[in-house]
Amino acid sequence: MKFANVRELKNKTSEILRKAEKEAVIITSKGKPRAIVSAISEEDFEDYLLEHSSQLLDVLEEAREEYISEGGISLEGYLSKRKKRRG
Repeated sequence: MKFANVRELKNKTSEILRKAEKEAVIITSKGKPRAIVSAISEEDFEDYLLEHSSQLLDVLEEAREEYISEGGISLEGYLSKRKKRRG
């Protein structure tokens, strides 16, 4: 694991990003850890965006609550509801 301070991050961003492709780089400020820079693949990036999408999480929570209260729904019923929402 590598360490870099904020000044190094500012002055050597490209070098730190290259290092992060091989191992995580801990960014420190005043000697205390503040962030981690690590490599991410396109697939992992897509997963990250989905996991942190408040819209998606809201839709999933709504679906879960509906399932609990009403039970399952047929594919046709789902598609009909979806069409009405977007319409």
